[in-house]
Amino acid sequence: MGIASDLVILIVAGLLGGFFARMLRQPLLLGYIIAGVLVGPYTGGITVADVHDVEMLAEIGVALLLFTLGIEFSIKELKPVRYVALIGTPLQILLTMAFGWGVGSVMGWNSHLSLWFGAFISLSSTMVVLKTLESRGLVGTLSSRVMLGMLVVQDLAIVPLLIIMPQLGSESFGLEELGFAGLKTVLFLLSMFVLGTRIIPKLMKIVAGWNSRETFMLTCSAIGLGIGYATHMLGLSFAFGAFVAGMVLSESKYAYQALSDILPLRDIFSLIFFASVGMLIDPYFVWLNLDTILFLAFSILIGKGLIFGAIAFLFRYRNVIPLALGLGMFQVGELSFLLLRQGTDSGSLPAQYFPLFMGAGIVTMLLSPLMASCTGPIYSFFLKRRKSDPLQTVNLPEHELNEHVVVLGFGRFGSYVAKSLEQIGIPHVTVELDANKVEQAAERGESVIYGDAAQEIVLEAARVSHARMVLMTIPSIAGSANIVEKVQRLAPGVPVVALSRNSEHVEVLNNQGVHHIIMPEFETGLEMVRQTLFHFCMPAVEIQNVMDSMRRERYTTEIERQHPKYAKLARLSKASESIGLNWITVDEGAEIVGRSLAGSKIRTVTGVSVAGVLRGENFILNPDGGYKFEAGDIVGVLGARENIERFRCISFNGESEQMSN
Repeated sequence: MGIASDLVILIVAGLLGGFFARMLRQPLLLGYIIAGVLVGPYTGGITVADVHDVEMLAEIGVALLLFTLGIEFSIKELKPVRYVALIGTPLQILLTMAFGWGVGSVMGWNSHLSLWFGAFISLSSTMVVLKTLESRGLVGTLSSRVMLGMLVVQDLAIVPLLIIMPQLGSESFGLEELGFAGLKTVLFLLSMFVLGTRIIPKLMKIVAGWNSRETFMLTCSAIGLGIGYATHMLGLSFAFGAFVAGMVLSESKYAYQALSDILPLRDIFSLIFFASVGMLIDPYFVWLNLDTILFLAFSILIGKGLIFGAIAFLFRYRNVIPLALGLGMFQVGELSFLLLRQGTDSGSLPAQYFPLFMGAGIVTMLLSPLMASCTGPIYSFFLKRRKSDPLQTVNLPEHELNEHVVVLGFGRFGSYVAKSLEQIGIPHVTVELDANKVEQAAERGESVIYGDAAQEIVLEAARVSHARMVLMTIPSIAGSANIVEKVQRLAPGVPVVALSRNSEHVEVLNNQGVHHIIMPEFETGLEMVRQTLFHFCMPAVEIQNVMDSMRRERYTTEIERQHPKYAKLARLSKASESIGLNWITVDEGAEIVGRSLAGSKIRTVTGVSVAGVLRGENFILNPDGGYKFEAGDIVGVLGARENIERFRCISFNGESEQMSN
């Protein structure tokens, strides 16, 4: 079967490798690489017949990977952390390359090989970092935004590295050749600008108008691979052309559809690429050089971690952020494997060093989740030795805070809450760890304390024990749980309202005694449901009942569903639903219009109790027997559902046969 049988072997092996990686909670690409090792030429058993043909197909995987990367690229994502991303990341790459060159010199390598090692370790893994952040509930924190901003720029940096690094060591490589390559790159980019603004949008509009998904997918693939091949013909990188094509397409309104159609194709060819990388690894060589691989891996961990921490500190990110970056981004990235493969194919990197570099890179990936989990404990350890550090406070009132609201976090939600409290006139103080956001709060005239809300000294400065309420907008599970523990210790009677990202977070907060929880995504969906029911003309009271029921279901914990001691609470909840407060509008001409509460005998006839009446701007709580109903009154009644329906009937025009004096 030739290449067909090789593809079958690769896909099946990749599937098994992916299962293995998932069970170990590692990125899929590690499973693909291991699968490539097992079916490669250096191991026995089932082996791919023609490695060269597989390598040719892997080139398509590289191009599609860079093509989708170009489509997904957005300069808007860099805006909040633009300085550290756009300036700090290139500086980090240069410093890491210099560090790698130093490690290579210690190993006795020549300058050319040492520089290759530096380039290889300069990039971090987007897949590993994202997976680690999601598993620890840290997506949305300031440190995660800094990481993702730097990762985006690192992904962009692969393009010039792919152009320059494979040329190192070639006899024809020099400043003249580099300048000529730069000129060709500029001319290509200019032509792509014209193509992307004049021709491609019109072509995509025509293809989309045919309403053929197959044709649309083929068109997108042809644009990415075709432009990539054009750059290859010009002597530039095939992957570079595919990346530029993706960036051009990202400006089109069809970008999201193109991405969704290309992703499955990209994933299959990415499997082939990473498996082909694994085929180049000789397990016996790795075993013989295991001590060297471990030395290189730990050198990367220490050196690269310190560089990331220093970059964060240089750009005025303090507290836990330098530590989080150092322990979270030290690993070697998946695009580094692409760079390494290009170097081997071009002959610029000696093939015997490929498994050595790859082994070190894979070890750093495996260490990433473990090292990232150490961030909190290490940070707490050092904080205990800095308790006497002075706190920075801005715009705090001269008199002591009392009966105020403590807002923890000045992010998207916290800043809105603080602004609303300011407009209403409710005294409040904000605690924020990000120096940039502290400056923003100060410019707005907010009372703000610069510090970590998980530290008791910071909460004491906010006088949390004298607060009326604590509003916590911290999105991470571990961070918010730690803060709740400190708040309850310092101010056990102060209610806490917390922001939650998912059900797991709700469970943790409930177990800590926090029952006022808000899930932004859920509340947004709930409001959309409410608007939908309103436009389907469902009665307002029924809409409210649906909303209350959905909220109870979402915010009820698993403990409340399963533990025996909550059975009575569940029964009480159902009883409350059966006698819930319902609002009913009195129609013009209804039997009760003009009649008093006592004279209409509502309690006797319907079985409901009138709890209140809203008339215009006035609300009458628990009206007496002499109260007379008018058309337009909105009556709040308590009772069972069948009783409420009886009252609804007598509130409509001409519906009562039972009313008699």
